[in-house]
Amino acid sequence: MKKAVMLAVGIVMAGLMQGCATSTTRSAVVPAVATVKLGTFANVELEPVVIAAPYAASWPNQTAAKTINELLINQMADVFPGMNSVEKKSGSTLIIKPVIKEITFINKKARIIGGAMPGSSSVLMDVTYLEKDTGKVVAQAEFYDHASAFAGNISVGKSDVKMLDNVVKQVINFSTANR
Repeated sequence: MKKAVMLAVGIVMAGLMQGCATSTTRSAVVPAVATVKLGTFANVELEPVVIAAPYAASWPNQTAAKTINELLINQMADVFPGMNSVEKKSGSTLIIKPVIKEITFINKKARIIGGAMPGSSSVLMDVTYLEKDTGKVVAQAEFYDHASAFAGNISVGKSDVKMLDNVVKQVINFSTANR
């Protein structure tokens, strides 16, 4: 009986002492206000999400980028109606370029198999807003979010997916505030 209790305590302690291998750097810079109101542009083009080369080879990261891209398209359309429209209005065009600079995404399968052991999920995204004709940057901001390894373990990956939604909400909030 004592050996079974000691074994159970040992297993629980080993689980609590697991380290986190996530090394995404969080920017300390507060996003600056856009130099031009984003709502003054006649046309808005949202480019597809790009992943920085060191992170692009990972299948879970590619899946996360696809999810972020879909969320951005759906939610940004509320901020900029007519975004990516084939019919262009006369006037200037705003280009929105989202780039995932760093990402570690732990998917549901990894959470089921490894629990908290694969570590935390995190994403650092840079979004540049520029005027198409001049190439002038009118706004640029970094957005960061993470999901802890233990939250990912308890939620079986739902907190990892929620992290993706959270970073998109930050982009949407910034875009709305600068509209």
